[in-house]
Amino acid sequence: MKRIYDDERMLAAGFIGGTLSKDFGNARDAETTKKIFKELHLPADKILGLKQEHTDTIISITTEEELAAYKEQKEHIADAWLIGLNNIGAMILTADCVPLFLWDEEGKYVGLAHCGWRGIVKKLPQKLAHLMKEKNKEAKLFAYIGPHIEKCCFEVKEDVASQFSQQCLIKKDGKIFVDLTKEIVLQLMAEGVDPLKIKRGCHCTCTCCNEQDFFSFRRTKQKDSLMSFIYKIDR
Repeated sequence: MKRIYDDERMLAAGFIGGTLSKDFGNARDAETTKKIFKELHLPADKILGLKQEHTDTIISITTEEELAAYKEQKEHIADAWLIGLNNIGAMILTADCVPLFLWDEEGKYVGLAHCGWRGIVKKLPQKLAHLMKEKNKEAKLFAYIGPHIEKCCFEVKEDVASQFSQQCLIKKDGKIFVDLTKEIVLQLMAEGVDPLKIKRGCHCTCTCCNEQDFFSFRRTKQKDSLMSFIYKIDR
């Protein structure tokens, strides 16, 4: 059954967005992506894309000049968006990594980040929140953490574990697991985000566990991807 994992607070802030279940199709396929946008009644030519490489780079589209500069460049290597123009959207792809949605209470700015463990170690969530605070210093930020591989399944070796704080590690039966959600929450809190304003899905949103709803590279080793998107509405 097709499902959009989102937060009801998004629409109240003036944008739509969420993470699509795998029943929408593999978003790595360009034709599938076009069909998805048509089904969601979104203008495909207004949804911006990038090339994800587990960076801490953020593409800012908050002025017409920034939008023009984006259009002039053929390839955009980055892993996060900051959108501040109406009738513009953006997308990312995930298959275990964390889709992170951020916005201010006025809906003036909205962010979307592809947070793999490498990007999280580089503090991408914190950097996106910091950039949003720079744009609107007095704004209260809200966050939604979309479906991703969770602490029950994200087993790592010591080399990866050593890059996370001890409070985000779970050691069980000689194995080490990382709680990516907790690490993101800690980074957002470091930027002054109220933890009560950080939400996540109420259903089982571990991509590795929930085979019915999600693609998972850890589970299948196949490069099928879910789409997460944002679209800022002109109100």
